[in-house]
Amino acid sequence: MPAYFADLDMRAVVLFGTLLYFLLMGQSLAQDFQVVSFNIRYGTPGDGENKWKSRRDRVMSIFKKYKDGIIATQEALPLQVDEILDEVSQLDVVYRSRTIDEKGGESNAIFYNKKTWRVIESETFWFSDTPSEPASKSWGNTLPRIATLVVMEHKPSGKKLRLLNAHLDHRSDNSRERSTELLLRKLMTEVAEMPTILLGDFNEEPEGENILRLKEYFTDAYSGSELEGCTYHNWNGGSHCPRIDYIFYLKSGLRLKEFVIDRWKNKFFYPSDHYPIVASFAFEQP
Repeated sequence: MPAYFADLDMRAVVLFGTLLYFLLMGQSLAQDFQVVSFNIRYGTPGDGENKWKSRRDRVMSIFKKYKDGIIATQEALPLQVDEILDEVSQLDVVYRSRTIDEKGGESNAIFYNKKTWRVIESETFWFSDTPSEPASKSWGNTLPRIATLVVMEHKPSGKKLRLLNAHLDHRSDNSRERSTELLLRKLMTEVAEMPTILLGDFNEEPEGENILRLKEYFTDAYSGSELEGCTYHNWNGGSHCPRIDYIFYLKSGLRLKEFVIDRWKNKFFYPSDHYPIVASFAFEQP
């Protein structure tokens, strides 16, 4: 074969290999997604310099930063939800307030990029003896506590994801224990198996009995030093504070790529009294 044609053949092989590489890379990237858990702190004038009006733009910076993924919030009031949607047009939301009025108080609003995700089903339930009864409370919690569960389709890959966003009681040990058992029943027995993420504000540190109970079934996305795992800084910042916010996942169908505690601030001021926590995942190929 003349050298000219041999060179053409070699260039064709290289070109084909390059195209195949980028095709496979594109397929791999199409399987990737990001999930954020963020207690945004309900808006109250009692927070003084940290009231919602003063920190609104800082919170919006977080939502704009992670607008391509899923942002699961705790304590979000309807006013805050509406302002986030107005400011970050790429997002849509699933939420139901914990009060009798569907849009009357705090919620576990789950924001998602509407080009990337489609909600298939959703449910909000109460941590009580009557979980389907709005505003119900039992087990020692003085306020209604809720979880919001969604099943979503990741449009680029066609994969389904189950995500549960929880906010457990901050005072009652009994409530957290009973709530943990309800979460496990919901996720481990009541629905079909699929890639699953459990996240939120659990109001309990890593050595707590209920966190250890969850870790019997789920993997904690954070694997660093507990001395540096701080998530609830109470407006003081820093890296030494309680870790009470978590992203857990079932390894079946998901691969963790990265976990970050986002400690961004604007000068000396923070978006919330909790840090956002961020996990990057890839759907595993069957």
